[in-house]
Amino acid sequence: MHKKSPKILGINPGTRYVGVAFFQGPELKDLRIKVIEGREFKEKLKKTKAILSDLIARYEPNILAIKKLHPSRSSQNLNRLATRLKEFSKQKRLKVFEFPMKDLEKFLSIEKSIKNKRELQEAVVSRYPFLVNELSKEKKNKNSYFVRMFEAIALGVVCFNRLDN
Repeated sequence: MHKKSPKILGINPGTRYVGVAFFQGPELKDLRIKVIEGREFKEKLKKTKAILSDLIARYEPNILAIKKLHPSRSSQNLNRLATRLKEFSKQKRLKVFEFPMKDLEKFLSIEKSIKNKRELQEAVVSRYPFLVNELSKEKKNKNSYFVRMFEAIALGVVCFNRLDN
């Protein structure tokens, strides 16, 4: 009996941008950065839930892989946002898996250990060479923009591999 490939939505939450990657089994089907507009937390939460609802309706995932936030590197609002996204996903009957950056770095470290976000992005591009243009743009940006998308992809890859083993 052939088991059905999981549909994984990788989300790297942020209060200004959300990185998104959608996988059907091991295959990366879509990736994007979504801008979170609004000044107040309630506005940002509403906008982020609308984005997540749209993605759930479009792709019909059964799994949400979300970045586990590091306590010293996140704000109270970001923690609240991530908690609400996890609750919302469970209400939509998605299985929720959280992965800290250390898990992503460890899994994607092939030849050498990953020490920073740039090396993580390069490891993602080594798996998905068609992303080389996004990495090139990111290297030119003064402020990181695509980093959330690359981390969302890494979340999906790690989640699929954990499920597959």
